[in-house]
Amino acid sequence: MRLKTLLPSLTLFVLPAVAAAEDHNHEHNHDHGTSGFYGHLHVKILYDHVYKAEEADEEIDEAYTHSHLEMGYGFGNGFSVNTNIELEGEPAGHDHGGGGATLDGSNRYFEDEPLFVRALTANYDKDYFGAYAGKFDPVISFDQHIMPGIYGYQIVDEYTVREKIGFGGYAKLKAGDFGTHRLDVSTFFADTTFLSNSILYERGVNHKSDGGVSNTEDFSSFAVSLGGSDFYSLRSDIPEGLSYRIGFAHQAAGEGDETSEDRYTLSGQYEHVFTSDLRGRILGEIVHINHLGGEAPHDRTYNTVGAELRYQQWVLGSTYTYINNKNPEDADEAQNGEVFQASLGYVFENGIAVGAGYKYQEEEGEKNHRIGAMVGYSLTF
Repeated sequence: MRLKTLLPSLTLFVLPAVAAAEDHNHEHNHDHGTSGFYGHLHVKILYDHVYKAEEADEEIDEAYTHSHLEMGYGFGNGFSVNTNIELEGEPAGHDHGGGGATLDGSNRYFEDEPLFVRALTANYDKDYFGAYAGKFDPVISFDQHIMPGIYGYQIVDEYTVREKIGFGGYAKLKAGDFGTHRLDVSTFFADTTFLSNSILYERGVNHKSDGGVSNTEDFSSFAVSLGGSDFYSLRSDIPEGLSYRIGFAHQAAGEGDETSEDRYTLSGQYEHVFTSDLRGRILGEIVHINHLGGEAPHDRTYNTVGAELRYQQWVLGSTYTYINNKNPEDADEAQNGEVFQASLGYVFENGIAVGAGYKYQEEEGEKNHRIGAMVGYSLTF
């Protein structure tokens, strides 16, 4: 089934049902005693015009979606089951399943967009600890949706460790004025079950023989991170509005890989409330990857800074990422890159959001300029 015929009907069906907007968080955070169904639906549709690129065939119009439905069922005793179903379109040049197609100058409207299960876990949550097992994204750094701007999530999507099979747990420490801190630990391998496939656009089932870091079908890969927030300045020198996460992940070499991959992350954010109508935040994230994708000579570092200003229901956001590559064996892969994006949006009280933005990127020596518009909505139930 072609997504371009399905999506308009889907959009007309869901938009009237929109309720309140909600910020994203990569921790499911329902009450531990919740009994029954709960969920969060987020739809984001982007329409871009690429007006300047290295090749004329790359100057196109394209429309794609980045949408997901998170659902869960709580049994009222700390146990729950949770899933995240994603419809993930991509701008040209990305390659998680659909966006890596060769461009020939033709416009792309909802082309090759997979619908798939990104996460499916059984969970046990209490006030100070929890555990989970199934398919999930290991917690290493900030969630991609925390990045300001309508294109902010896309740079994080390039390096997110995602769709793993395994188990993990967390422990929380509530330190009063000195914040709440959470330690996350998990062990995993790449999803090789039928859930690695998709519908609408078939990515194909992932097999161990396909290779790739963490594609080992054993628990030789792991992630650990520490995050904190909720500081209070009355008896602490730590400013209110501060949050952080420090992480490490080891992904074991799969078939055909030269070596394993290690990554180190440092993320921080500060949010300030100026008035009841005006608030802002700044953030930064460094992700250093040794042996990117299992290539022994290839290291990469993503250095991102961002800022957002909200006035009533207006949202102005931007990020800049400098990509540092080191690969003495391949001059093309050793080229550094950068990505800048900025946008202005408006969030209505019923959850519908609209926005317009600009994005510039230079990766692997190729430059690309685009402008675009976004419409989205968010519904919590």
